[in-house]
Amino acid sequence: MNKNVASTVHKNANGANNWIKFMNALPPPTSNLNNAVVQKPEKKDIEVVAIDCEMVGIHPDGQGNMLARVSIVNSKGETIYDKFVKPTEQVTDYRTPVSGIRPEDIEHGEVFIKVKKEVTQILRNKLLVGHALEHDLRVLRISHPKHMIRDTSTYWQFKQLTEGRTPGLKRLTLHFLGASIQEGEHSSVQDAKAALQLYMLARKDWELLLKKRRSRPRNGNKPHGSQRKHK
Repeated sequence: MNKNVASTVHKNANGANNWIKFMNALPPPTSNLNNAVVQKPEKKDIEVVAIDCEMVGIHPDGQGNMLARVSIVNSKGETIYDKFVKPTEQVTDYRTPVSGIRPEDIEHGEVFIKVKKEVTQILRNKLLVGHALEHDLRVLRISHPKHMIRDTSTYWQFKQLTEGRTPGLKRLTLHFLGASIQEGEHSSVQDAKAALQLYMLARKDWELLLKKRRSRPRNGNKPHGSQRKHK
């Protein structure tokens, strides 16, 4: 393990009251994380949710993405939303070996407009966790305040595992949580839980880093206390 990453994990372990319980509750490799336990945010903290979407292919080449399933878990790792979505365009590739989506899953799914409205309501005023969230938000056709997003694919400590390249959720989960996911067909519930656990693992240092960045003066300006008064 990279020395800096190892240091961060060690500091998080020492600083978390429920760290031992958290690690003992993690499922072994090949488990689906369904029974995993995550650290609960303190009452004063903003509410946290994690999201993941499964997509199917559209357009003649099947390279376009269309929402097929969306899953959301709360800060306890409990599934609070999980729906298949009725297609709005012709599906040319169900991507079943990866997406786990079959024609019968979405044939009678919820209509997209309703799903979009429900998801938007759930995410409002919440800290949103996920992996490569730009793809999920794009197929949902929604936006979320940048300062309220925690994307495990962009966190610098996680990227050190891949020497600065974007790490896959599967690799991060195996390396930091000791659990295997995405063995065959993916599950959006499982992936959302994995992203949530990764965030909770790095949360203390992650939030401290963001706090420091927000406190820096912008545009090269010096802090007010050091500015000279012009006569």
